Amino acid sequence: MIHRVYSKLFVVCEWIMNLLILNLLFIFFSCAGLILFGFAPAYTAMSLVFKKLYEGEDVRVVRSFYTTFKSELIKSNKFGLLYGYVYILLFINFLFIQTLPVFIQTASMFVLIALTLLVLASSLYIFPLYNSFESTVWLLIKNSLLLAFAFLPRTIFTQIVILAVGVICFYQPILIFLLGFSSVCAIITLTSQPCIQKITNTV
Repeated sequence: MIHRVYSKLFVVCEWIMNLLILNLLFIFFSCAGLILFGFAPAYTAMSLVFKKLYEGEDVRVVRSFYTTFKSELIKSNKFGLLYGYVYILLFINFLFIQTLPVFIQTASMFVLIALTLLVLASSLYIFPLYNSFESTVWLLIKNSLLLAFAFLPRTIFTQIVILAVGVICFYQPILIFLLGFSSVCAIITLTSQPCIQKITNTV
């Protein structure tokens, strides 16, 4: 009984340590890539490490992160920059809508919110899919949207949990530098991998 408790405690401590290490690695390598060119490969590397941990592999976290970051630097930026461009467009449109008449503003806001939720839903699955399958950028985006709708309750639940993490980090900013990014990636991995495995097993 005591052995089981210590065993579970060790696993929890190991996950917390990995969260801390990966969060620091993510921040460092994102900044090394000037954020714009570092975010996507750094997140891809972090996502792949979490995928391996989820599957029970014996992972050397730092080495695995660095190797993936280096090998995926160019390819991952293709969809990373694409999503970044889309998010910027959505933000600009939100600002533009504020200048429209009220009756047009309301209808436009509903459409824009729907598009934003769609992009956010796709974002949840794009990196896990990227680390699981060899495919083109457009096919990955298409499949991420299909996966988001196929497992809609799980998608909504994941978004709510990530929002909760965001609120906590807003009130405790230090957590952003300790666990903020890695905890979000871990949540996405834990919720998306069962979906991907279920789809893979049925094919």
